[in-house]
Parts: sequence; C-alpha cells; structure tokens
Amino acid sequence: MGRKKVNQLMQSDNGLIAELADVKWIKQPVIYSMISGDFTLMQMNIIIALSKAIQERIEEYLSRNCKSQGGGKQLTLFSNDEMAREAITIDLDLSDLGIRSDMYDKLESACENLMKMSMSYPVYENKKLANRVYINLFSRIVIPTNSDDVNGNPYAYKGGKRRKGIISVTMLTKNLSDVFDMSHGYVNHIATIAQFCKKKRTPRVYIYLERWRNYKTKTVDYIEFKEYLGLLRYDRKNNVVKDEIYPSYWEFCQKVLNPVKKEMDKLLEKNLIDISFDYEPIYRTTRKRGTPDEIKFTIKMSEMGKQLLEKGQVQKDVNSVLDHLKKEYGYTDNDLKFMTDNWVDEMLPALEQEILTLKEKEAKYKPQNPRGYVLVCLKNFVKAHQPVCEEVKEEEPKQEEPQDNSVDKLSRIASELAKFEKVLDAIRQRDALAYRQFFSFIKLIDVENNLLVFAVPTKFIYEQIEGTYLELFREALYEQFPDADVKYNINETYFK
Repeated sequence: MGRKKVNQLMQSDNGLIAELADVKWIKQPVIYSMISGDFTLMQMNIIIALSKAIQERIEEYLSRNCKSQGGGKQLTLFSNDEMAREAITIDLDLSDLGIRSDMYDKLESACENLMKMSMSYPVYENKKLANRVYINLFSRIVIPTNSDDVNGNPYAYKGGKRRKGIISVTMLTKNLSDVFDMSHGYVNHIATIAQFCKKKRTPRVYIYLERWRNYKTKTVDYIEFKEYLGLLRYDRKNNVVKDEIYPSYWEFCQKVLNPVKKEMDKLLEKNLIDISFDYEPIYRTTRKRGTPDEIKFTIKMSEMGKQLLEKGQVQKDVNSVLDHLKKEYGYTDNDLKFMTDNWVDEMLPALEQEILTLKEKEAKYKPQNPRGYVLVCLKNFVKAHQPVCEEVKEEEPKQEEPQDNSVDKLSRIASELAKFEKVLDAIRQRDALAYRQFFSFIKLIDVENNLLVFAVPTKFIYEQIEGTYLELFREALYEQFPDADVKYNINETYFK
C-alpha cells in the first residue's frame, strides 16, 4: 500500500481536509506583522504582498543564520548597501493581490490612503512592549503605466495609458532595520487571507493569533490589542489613551471581535483557515464589568490546523535527525537531500531506531567506507517506505587490473574457492533473486592472509552488493570466513 509524502496531507474520512500543497503560506517578520493600523482589506493585501515579495530574503536569512554559531548574525533582511540608500523600492505583482481590472479605482484609493496613514511598530525591552514608534512606512506607492504598446504605438484608449501590472512601493530605509528586524522571529500564515475575508479586521486578528497557534490560550493587554488594530493611540509617558474608536468594551465586541470571530468560525468550518478563537474579558481587580484589563483568547484549530501542528512537530524531529547525521558523519544538506525530498511521516519512529543501530551494523559488517555504507543504508530505508522505487543508472565499468587466472593462483586459493561456493549457495537459498541479479556476477580472485579479493564487472554491481545486500552478503560470508576483510576490483575481463 502506497504512502504519501511529507507535503501531502492525510485525508480524513469526511474529506474536509484540504491538501496542504494547495495552501500557500507566507512568513512575516514579527515586528512587521505587528504594525498598527486600521487597514482595509485592500491595504492588508498590499502589506501581505510586500512580505511575499521578500520571501526569498527571509528564507536566505533563516538558512544563513541557522548555520551560524554565536554572534555576528545579520538581523535585518537588507544589505548594508541597501540600507545606505535613502529609500528602497519593491515592485508587487498585481496578480499576487488577486486584483481584477474593475478594482483598479479602489486599489489607487487604497494606495493613496496607505501613504497618508500613520502607523506604529512595537519596541520591546526584555520581551515586553516598551513603546510604539509612529511612522509613515510607505513614502511612495504608485501604479506605473505605459503610454505606448510593445510596438511603440500610443494607446488609443484609457486616457492613452495602460497599467504595467505592478505596484511600486517605496519605503524609507531609516525605519526598515527596526520594522524588518528578524531577531523576534516570524509569523507563518496563509498568504491569501486578505483576499477571501469579507471583514476588514479579520486578517489582522488572524495574523495576530497565528503567532500563538501552538498555544491553547493567549492573554493580551486590552489597550495594546486595540492599539495594534489601530483603534486608539496610547501615550505611555502620561498613561493617556487618545483617539479611541469604540471606547465601550461592549461596542468593541459588537463591532470588531464578534464579526471577526463569526467570519473566522465559518472559514474554520470550511477548512479554509487553520485557526479561530473564543474570547473572554480578564479583570485584575474585583471589578467584573466595563473595560477589561486583558482579553484571553482560546485558540481553536480546524482539521488543517491540527495537521499543521502535527507536521510542525514532525519537522522538528526530522531536523533533529538530520542534524545528528551531519554531526556524526559529516554529511551535507546535499548528501541528505534524498531524505527531505522523499520524506514520509510514518517512517520517523523506525528511522530513529535505524539510526541507533547504524554503529552496530558498522562494527558487525565492517564496510570499507563506513560513511558511504551508512548513506546507502539510509537510502535503502527511505526507498523501502516509498510507493515507487528509485531508478538507478548503471555506470560505465572501470578497468583496473588485468585478469589473472594462473594455475598457481587457482591452486593456492582452491580451498577458499570451495568455501566461497558455499557462501554463494547460502545466498541463493536466502534470496534467489538477489543471487541471479548480482551475486552470480562476483568472483573470488585472490586471498591475501585474511583479505578476500573479489572481482565484479560494474560499479553498479559493487554498489548493490556493498549497499543494498551488504548484510545478506556479510552474514553468509562470515559463516565461512569469520575474520575476513574484503577488497573489490571492478573489472569486466574476469567475466568474458
């Protein structure tokens, strides 16, 4: 029965779980995800698209810094040369925003208002919010146009101009090192959340809670949460709340939390998102009414969310296994790429047990190349858990030594040849197919003390005997030659 690979989601009986491969995810730096503002869905779409545009930078950062030890890590996503400029411009593809042609007027309005909007990003001290810095992150947002077509002819419609299909977003570099600081980690969320939500604050609450997806509950300061949503300004120096929208907690629930919760619950039921929430007010005093001090969110998971949580734990375990192999045997990422490309979740427990026995196998079977032998064992293990076997290309035979079938040598090793025939008979009885395919092409050509010298016609035969069938060969061999070491000549002339 075939098994699915790691990028596939096991289907439940009711068929509600979507394939994870069909869900696009995006990583946002935590600070960037915590920018405050009462954004429209269109504006949130632009903000998320900006994160998508720098995904390659984020992945490179994570890859680079997970390998570095100690200090000296680059915490921002932009180079020193880029940060030395006054501003940086990033182009966003309109197709990534799901923008239709009849939405261009709304898009232009959203871009214009986004430039005017006052935003803030959090500053943390000792992992606690110390302040918010108010900025205008986007100094310029334009939708470029062309006046001529590809043939150089002026457009005769739409005012003589046609949009290029991109948005150019310019940001001042003085804020970028803080806003895109990766030292606080990142939030992983569904990339298209702002495109299928109908309530403008749903993506904001979703992304906020996504950071705490692996926790069952999260309690947040009420004022800080409203500040994040852009519904008030908080003067921390004077402990004064300013410009508050929905000052009544009841009104805030009716106008913000309840509509968002209702929409997220529906999306959760349809398995379109991974989490939703319940909430309750928290009062630090005996008071039980009015504006709360905190809000306690209880995070609920869809079937997709549960599967993601499980996959996240599996991925941690897989990374632990890979790190062990790299340290123990000096393998590179490329050496172990076959494992990550063909991973099957169900094989993790057995693989952990297999790795524990590798040292015992090395001692028992005495491979000529332990590092290579372990790699072959791992490849065989992975292949055994795949529905389709890997195709192995036969390599050209390598000429090494001329054939030596002298009468003196044959006479000298006659007793060893007789014992080796017993080895081949034992292999034939235990695995007739392996014998026909591979062991019928091995010859004992010399014996030097305890060293048995074998000839095989091709490198492929050698790799199969010393890799896939090493244990079968060694067990039969040691019954007749308990103290033997082995050596191979890849030479087809012995078989002509």
